[in-house]
Amino acid sequence: MVKLAPLVLSVSRPRMPAKAKGSGLSCDFCGETVGHVPDALVSEAPCCVLCGLAQSLARPRINEEARLIWLPEMSQPALNALTRRVHIHLHRHGERLETGAQPSTAAGDIPTLYQAGQALLARRGEAESRLGTSDPSALADALLRLSPAGFKRRETLLGGVRLLPMGKLFDAEGDVYPRVVESWQQADAPHTPDQQGRSR
Repeated sequence: MVKLAPLVLSVSRPRMPAKAKGSGLSCDFCGETVGHVPDALVSEAPCCVLCGLAQSLARPRINEEARLIWLPEMSQPALNALTRRVHIHLHRHGERLETGAQPSTAAGDIPTLYQAGQALLARRGEAESRLGTSDPSALADALLRLSPAGFKRRETLLGGVRLLPMGKLFDAEGDVYPRVVESWQQADAPHTPDQQGRSR
């Protein structure tokens, strides 16, 4: 069993050389396939964009990309893995990925997936009562003001605060999150054997 690295909310991540990028790599934090990663979220360790967001709270549009919620019963990597599965399923059925969007159909489990997202988003109220905000940018400002000793203790200080991805990811091209989810979907697709029995 591969031991995953701890994932703690943070403000910046060191970059890795472009040659170290690879869509077939597994995320060091959640264990899922990394998939497409915009250059601004590339780090020194293989990391998917959801785990990357949790370590990049100072991103310019982070308040549109994610919200703070109180969810002590689930770890950040587990929340990211759940979000990923929900978004892959919605993307596969042509549905919008943004938390808060309305489903275009009431068929199957699509409405349930949207309701699950709303239930998670409702947990931001508890984060606001504990932190005074659900804005990740405000938490980033607070983390940057911590002493080095305090910053090292941020996991203890934050307790059950989690970052809920909102189904958007911005770079110079605009919202690239659908492209990211498509890369996950392709990575999860079963490989079709060719006539010689090799997978392709």
